[in-house]
Amino acid sequence: MAKKPDGSAAGVQRVAFTKAAADRIGRVVREVEGGDRDNGPLTFGMRAVSSNAKVFRVATFTGSWSKGSSKTVTFKNQTSTPNTASATNLFAAIGTASQSTRNCAIAKEGTAWYLIAAECS
Repeated sequence: MAKKPDGSAAGVQRVAFTKAAADRIGRVVREVEGGDRDNGPLTFGMRAVSSNAKVFRVATFTGSWSKGSSKTVTFKNQTSTPNTASATNLFAAIGTASQSTRNCAIAKEGTAWYLIAAECS
């Protein structure tokens, strides 16, 4: 026998409908049963990417950035929180003799950010 959410046995319970609700349910059932049986099942397409989702950002970083490492970058032109992200450098070592702030471009794939360009010394 089926169980209720609290774990007790679900007994037979009477369900009451108003006349209007019963008529509405009956109309829908008759429409579905009399419909085209060759139609496929209900399917849902791919969810579109939100129009405001940003996959490319301009940011700044300080210091050197070695290949294969991650660094916290600060988004340019954004003052709201969070205004930083951790990006991974997959392509080349970026060295510097100073700790000055430099510009970079990052791109997002899935949930990860990657360095795609950086201002050199």
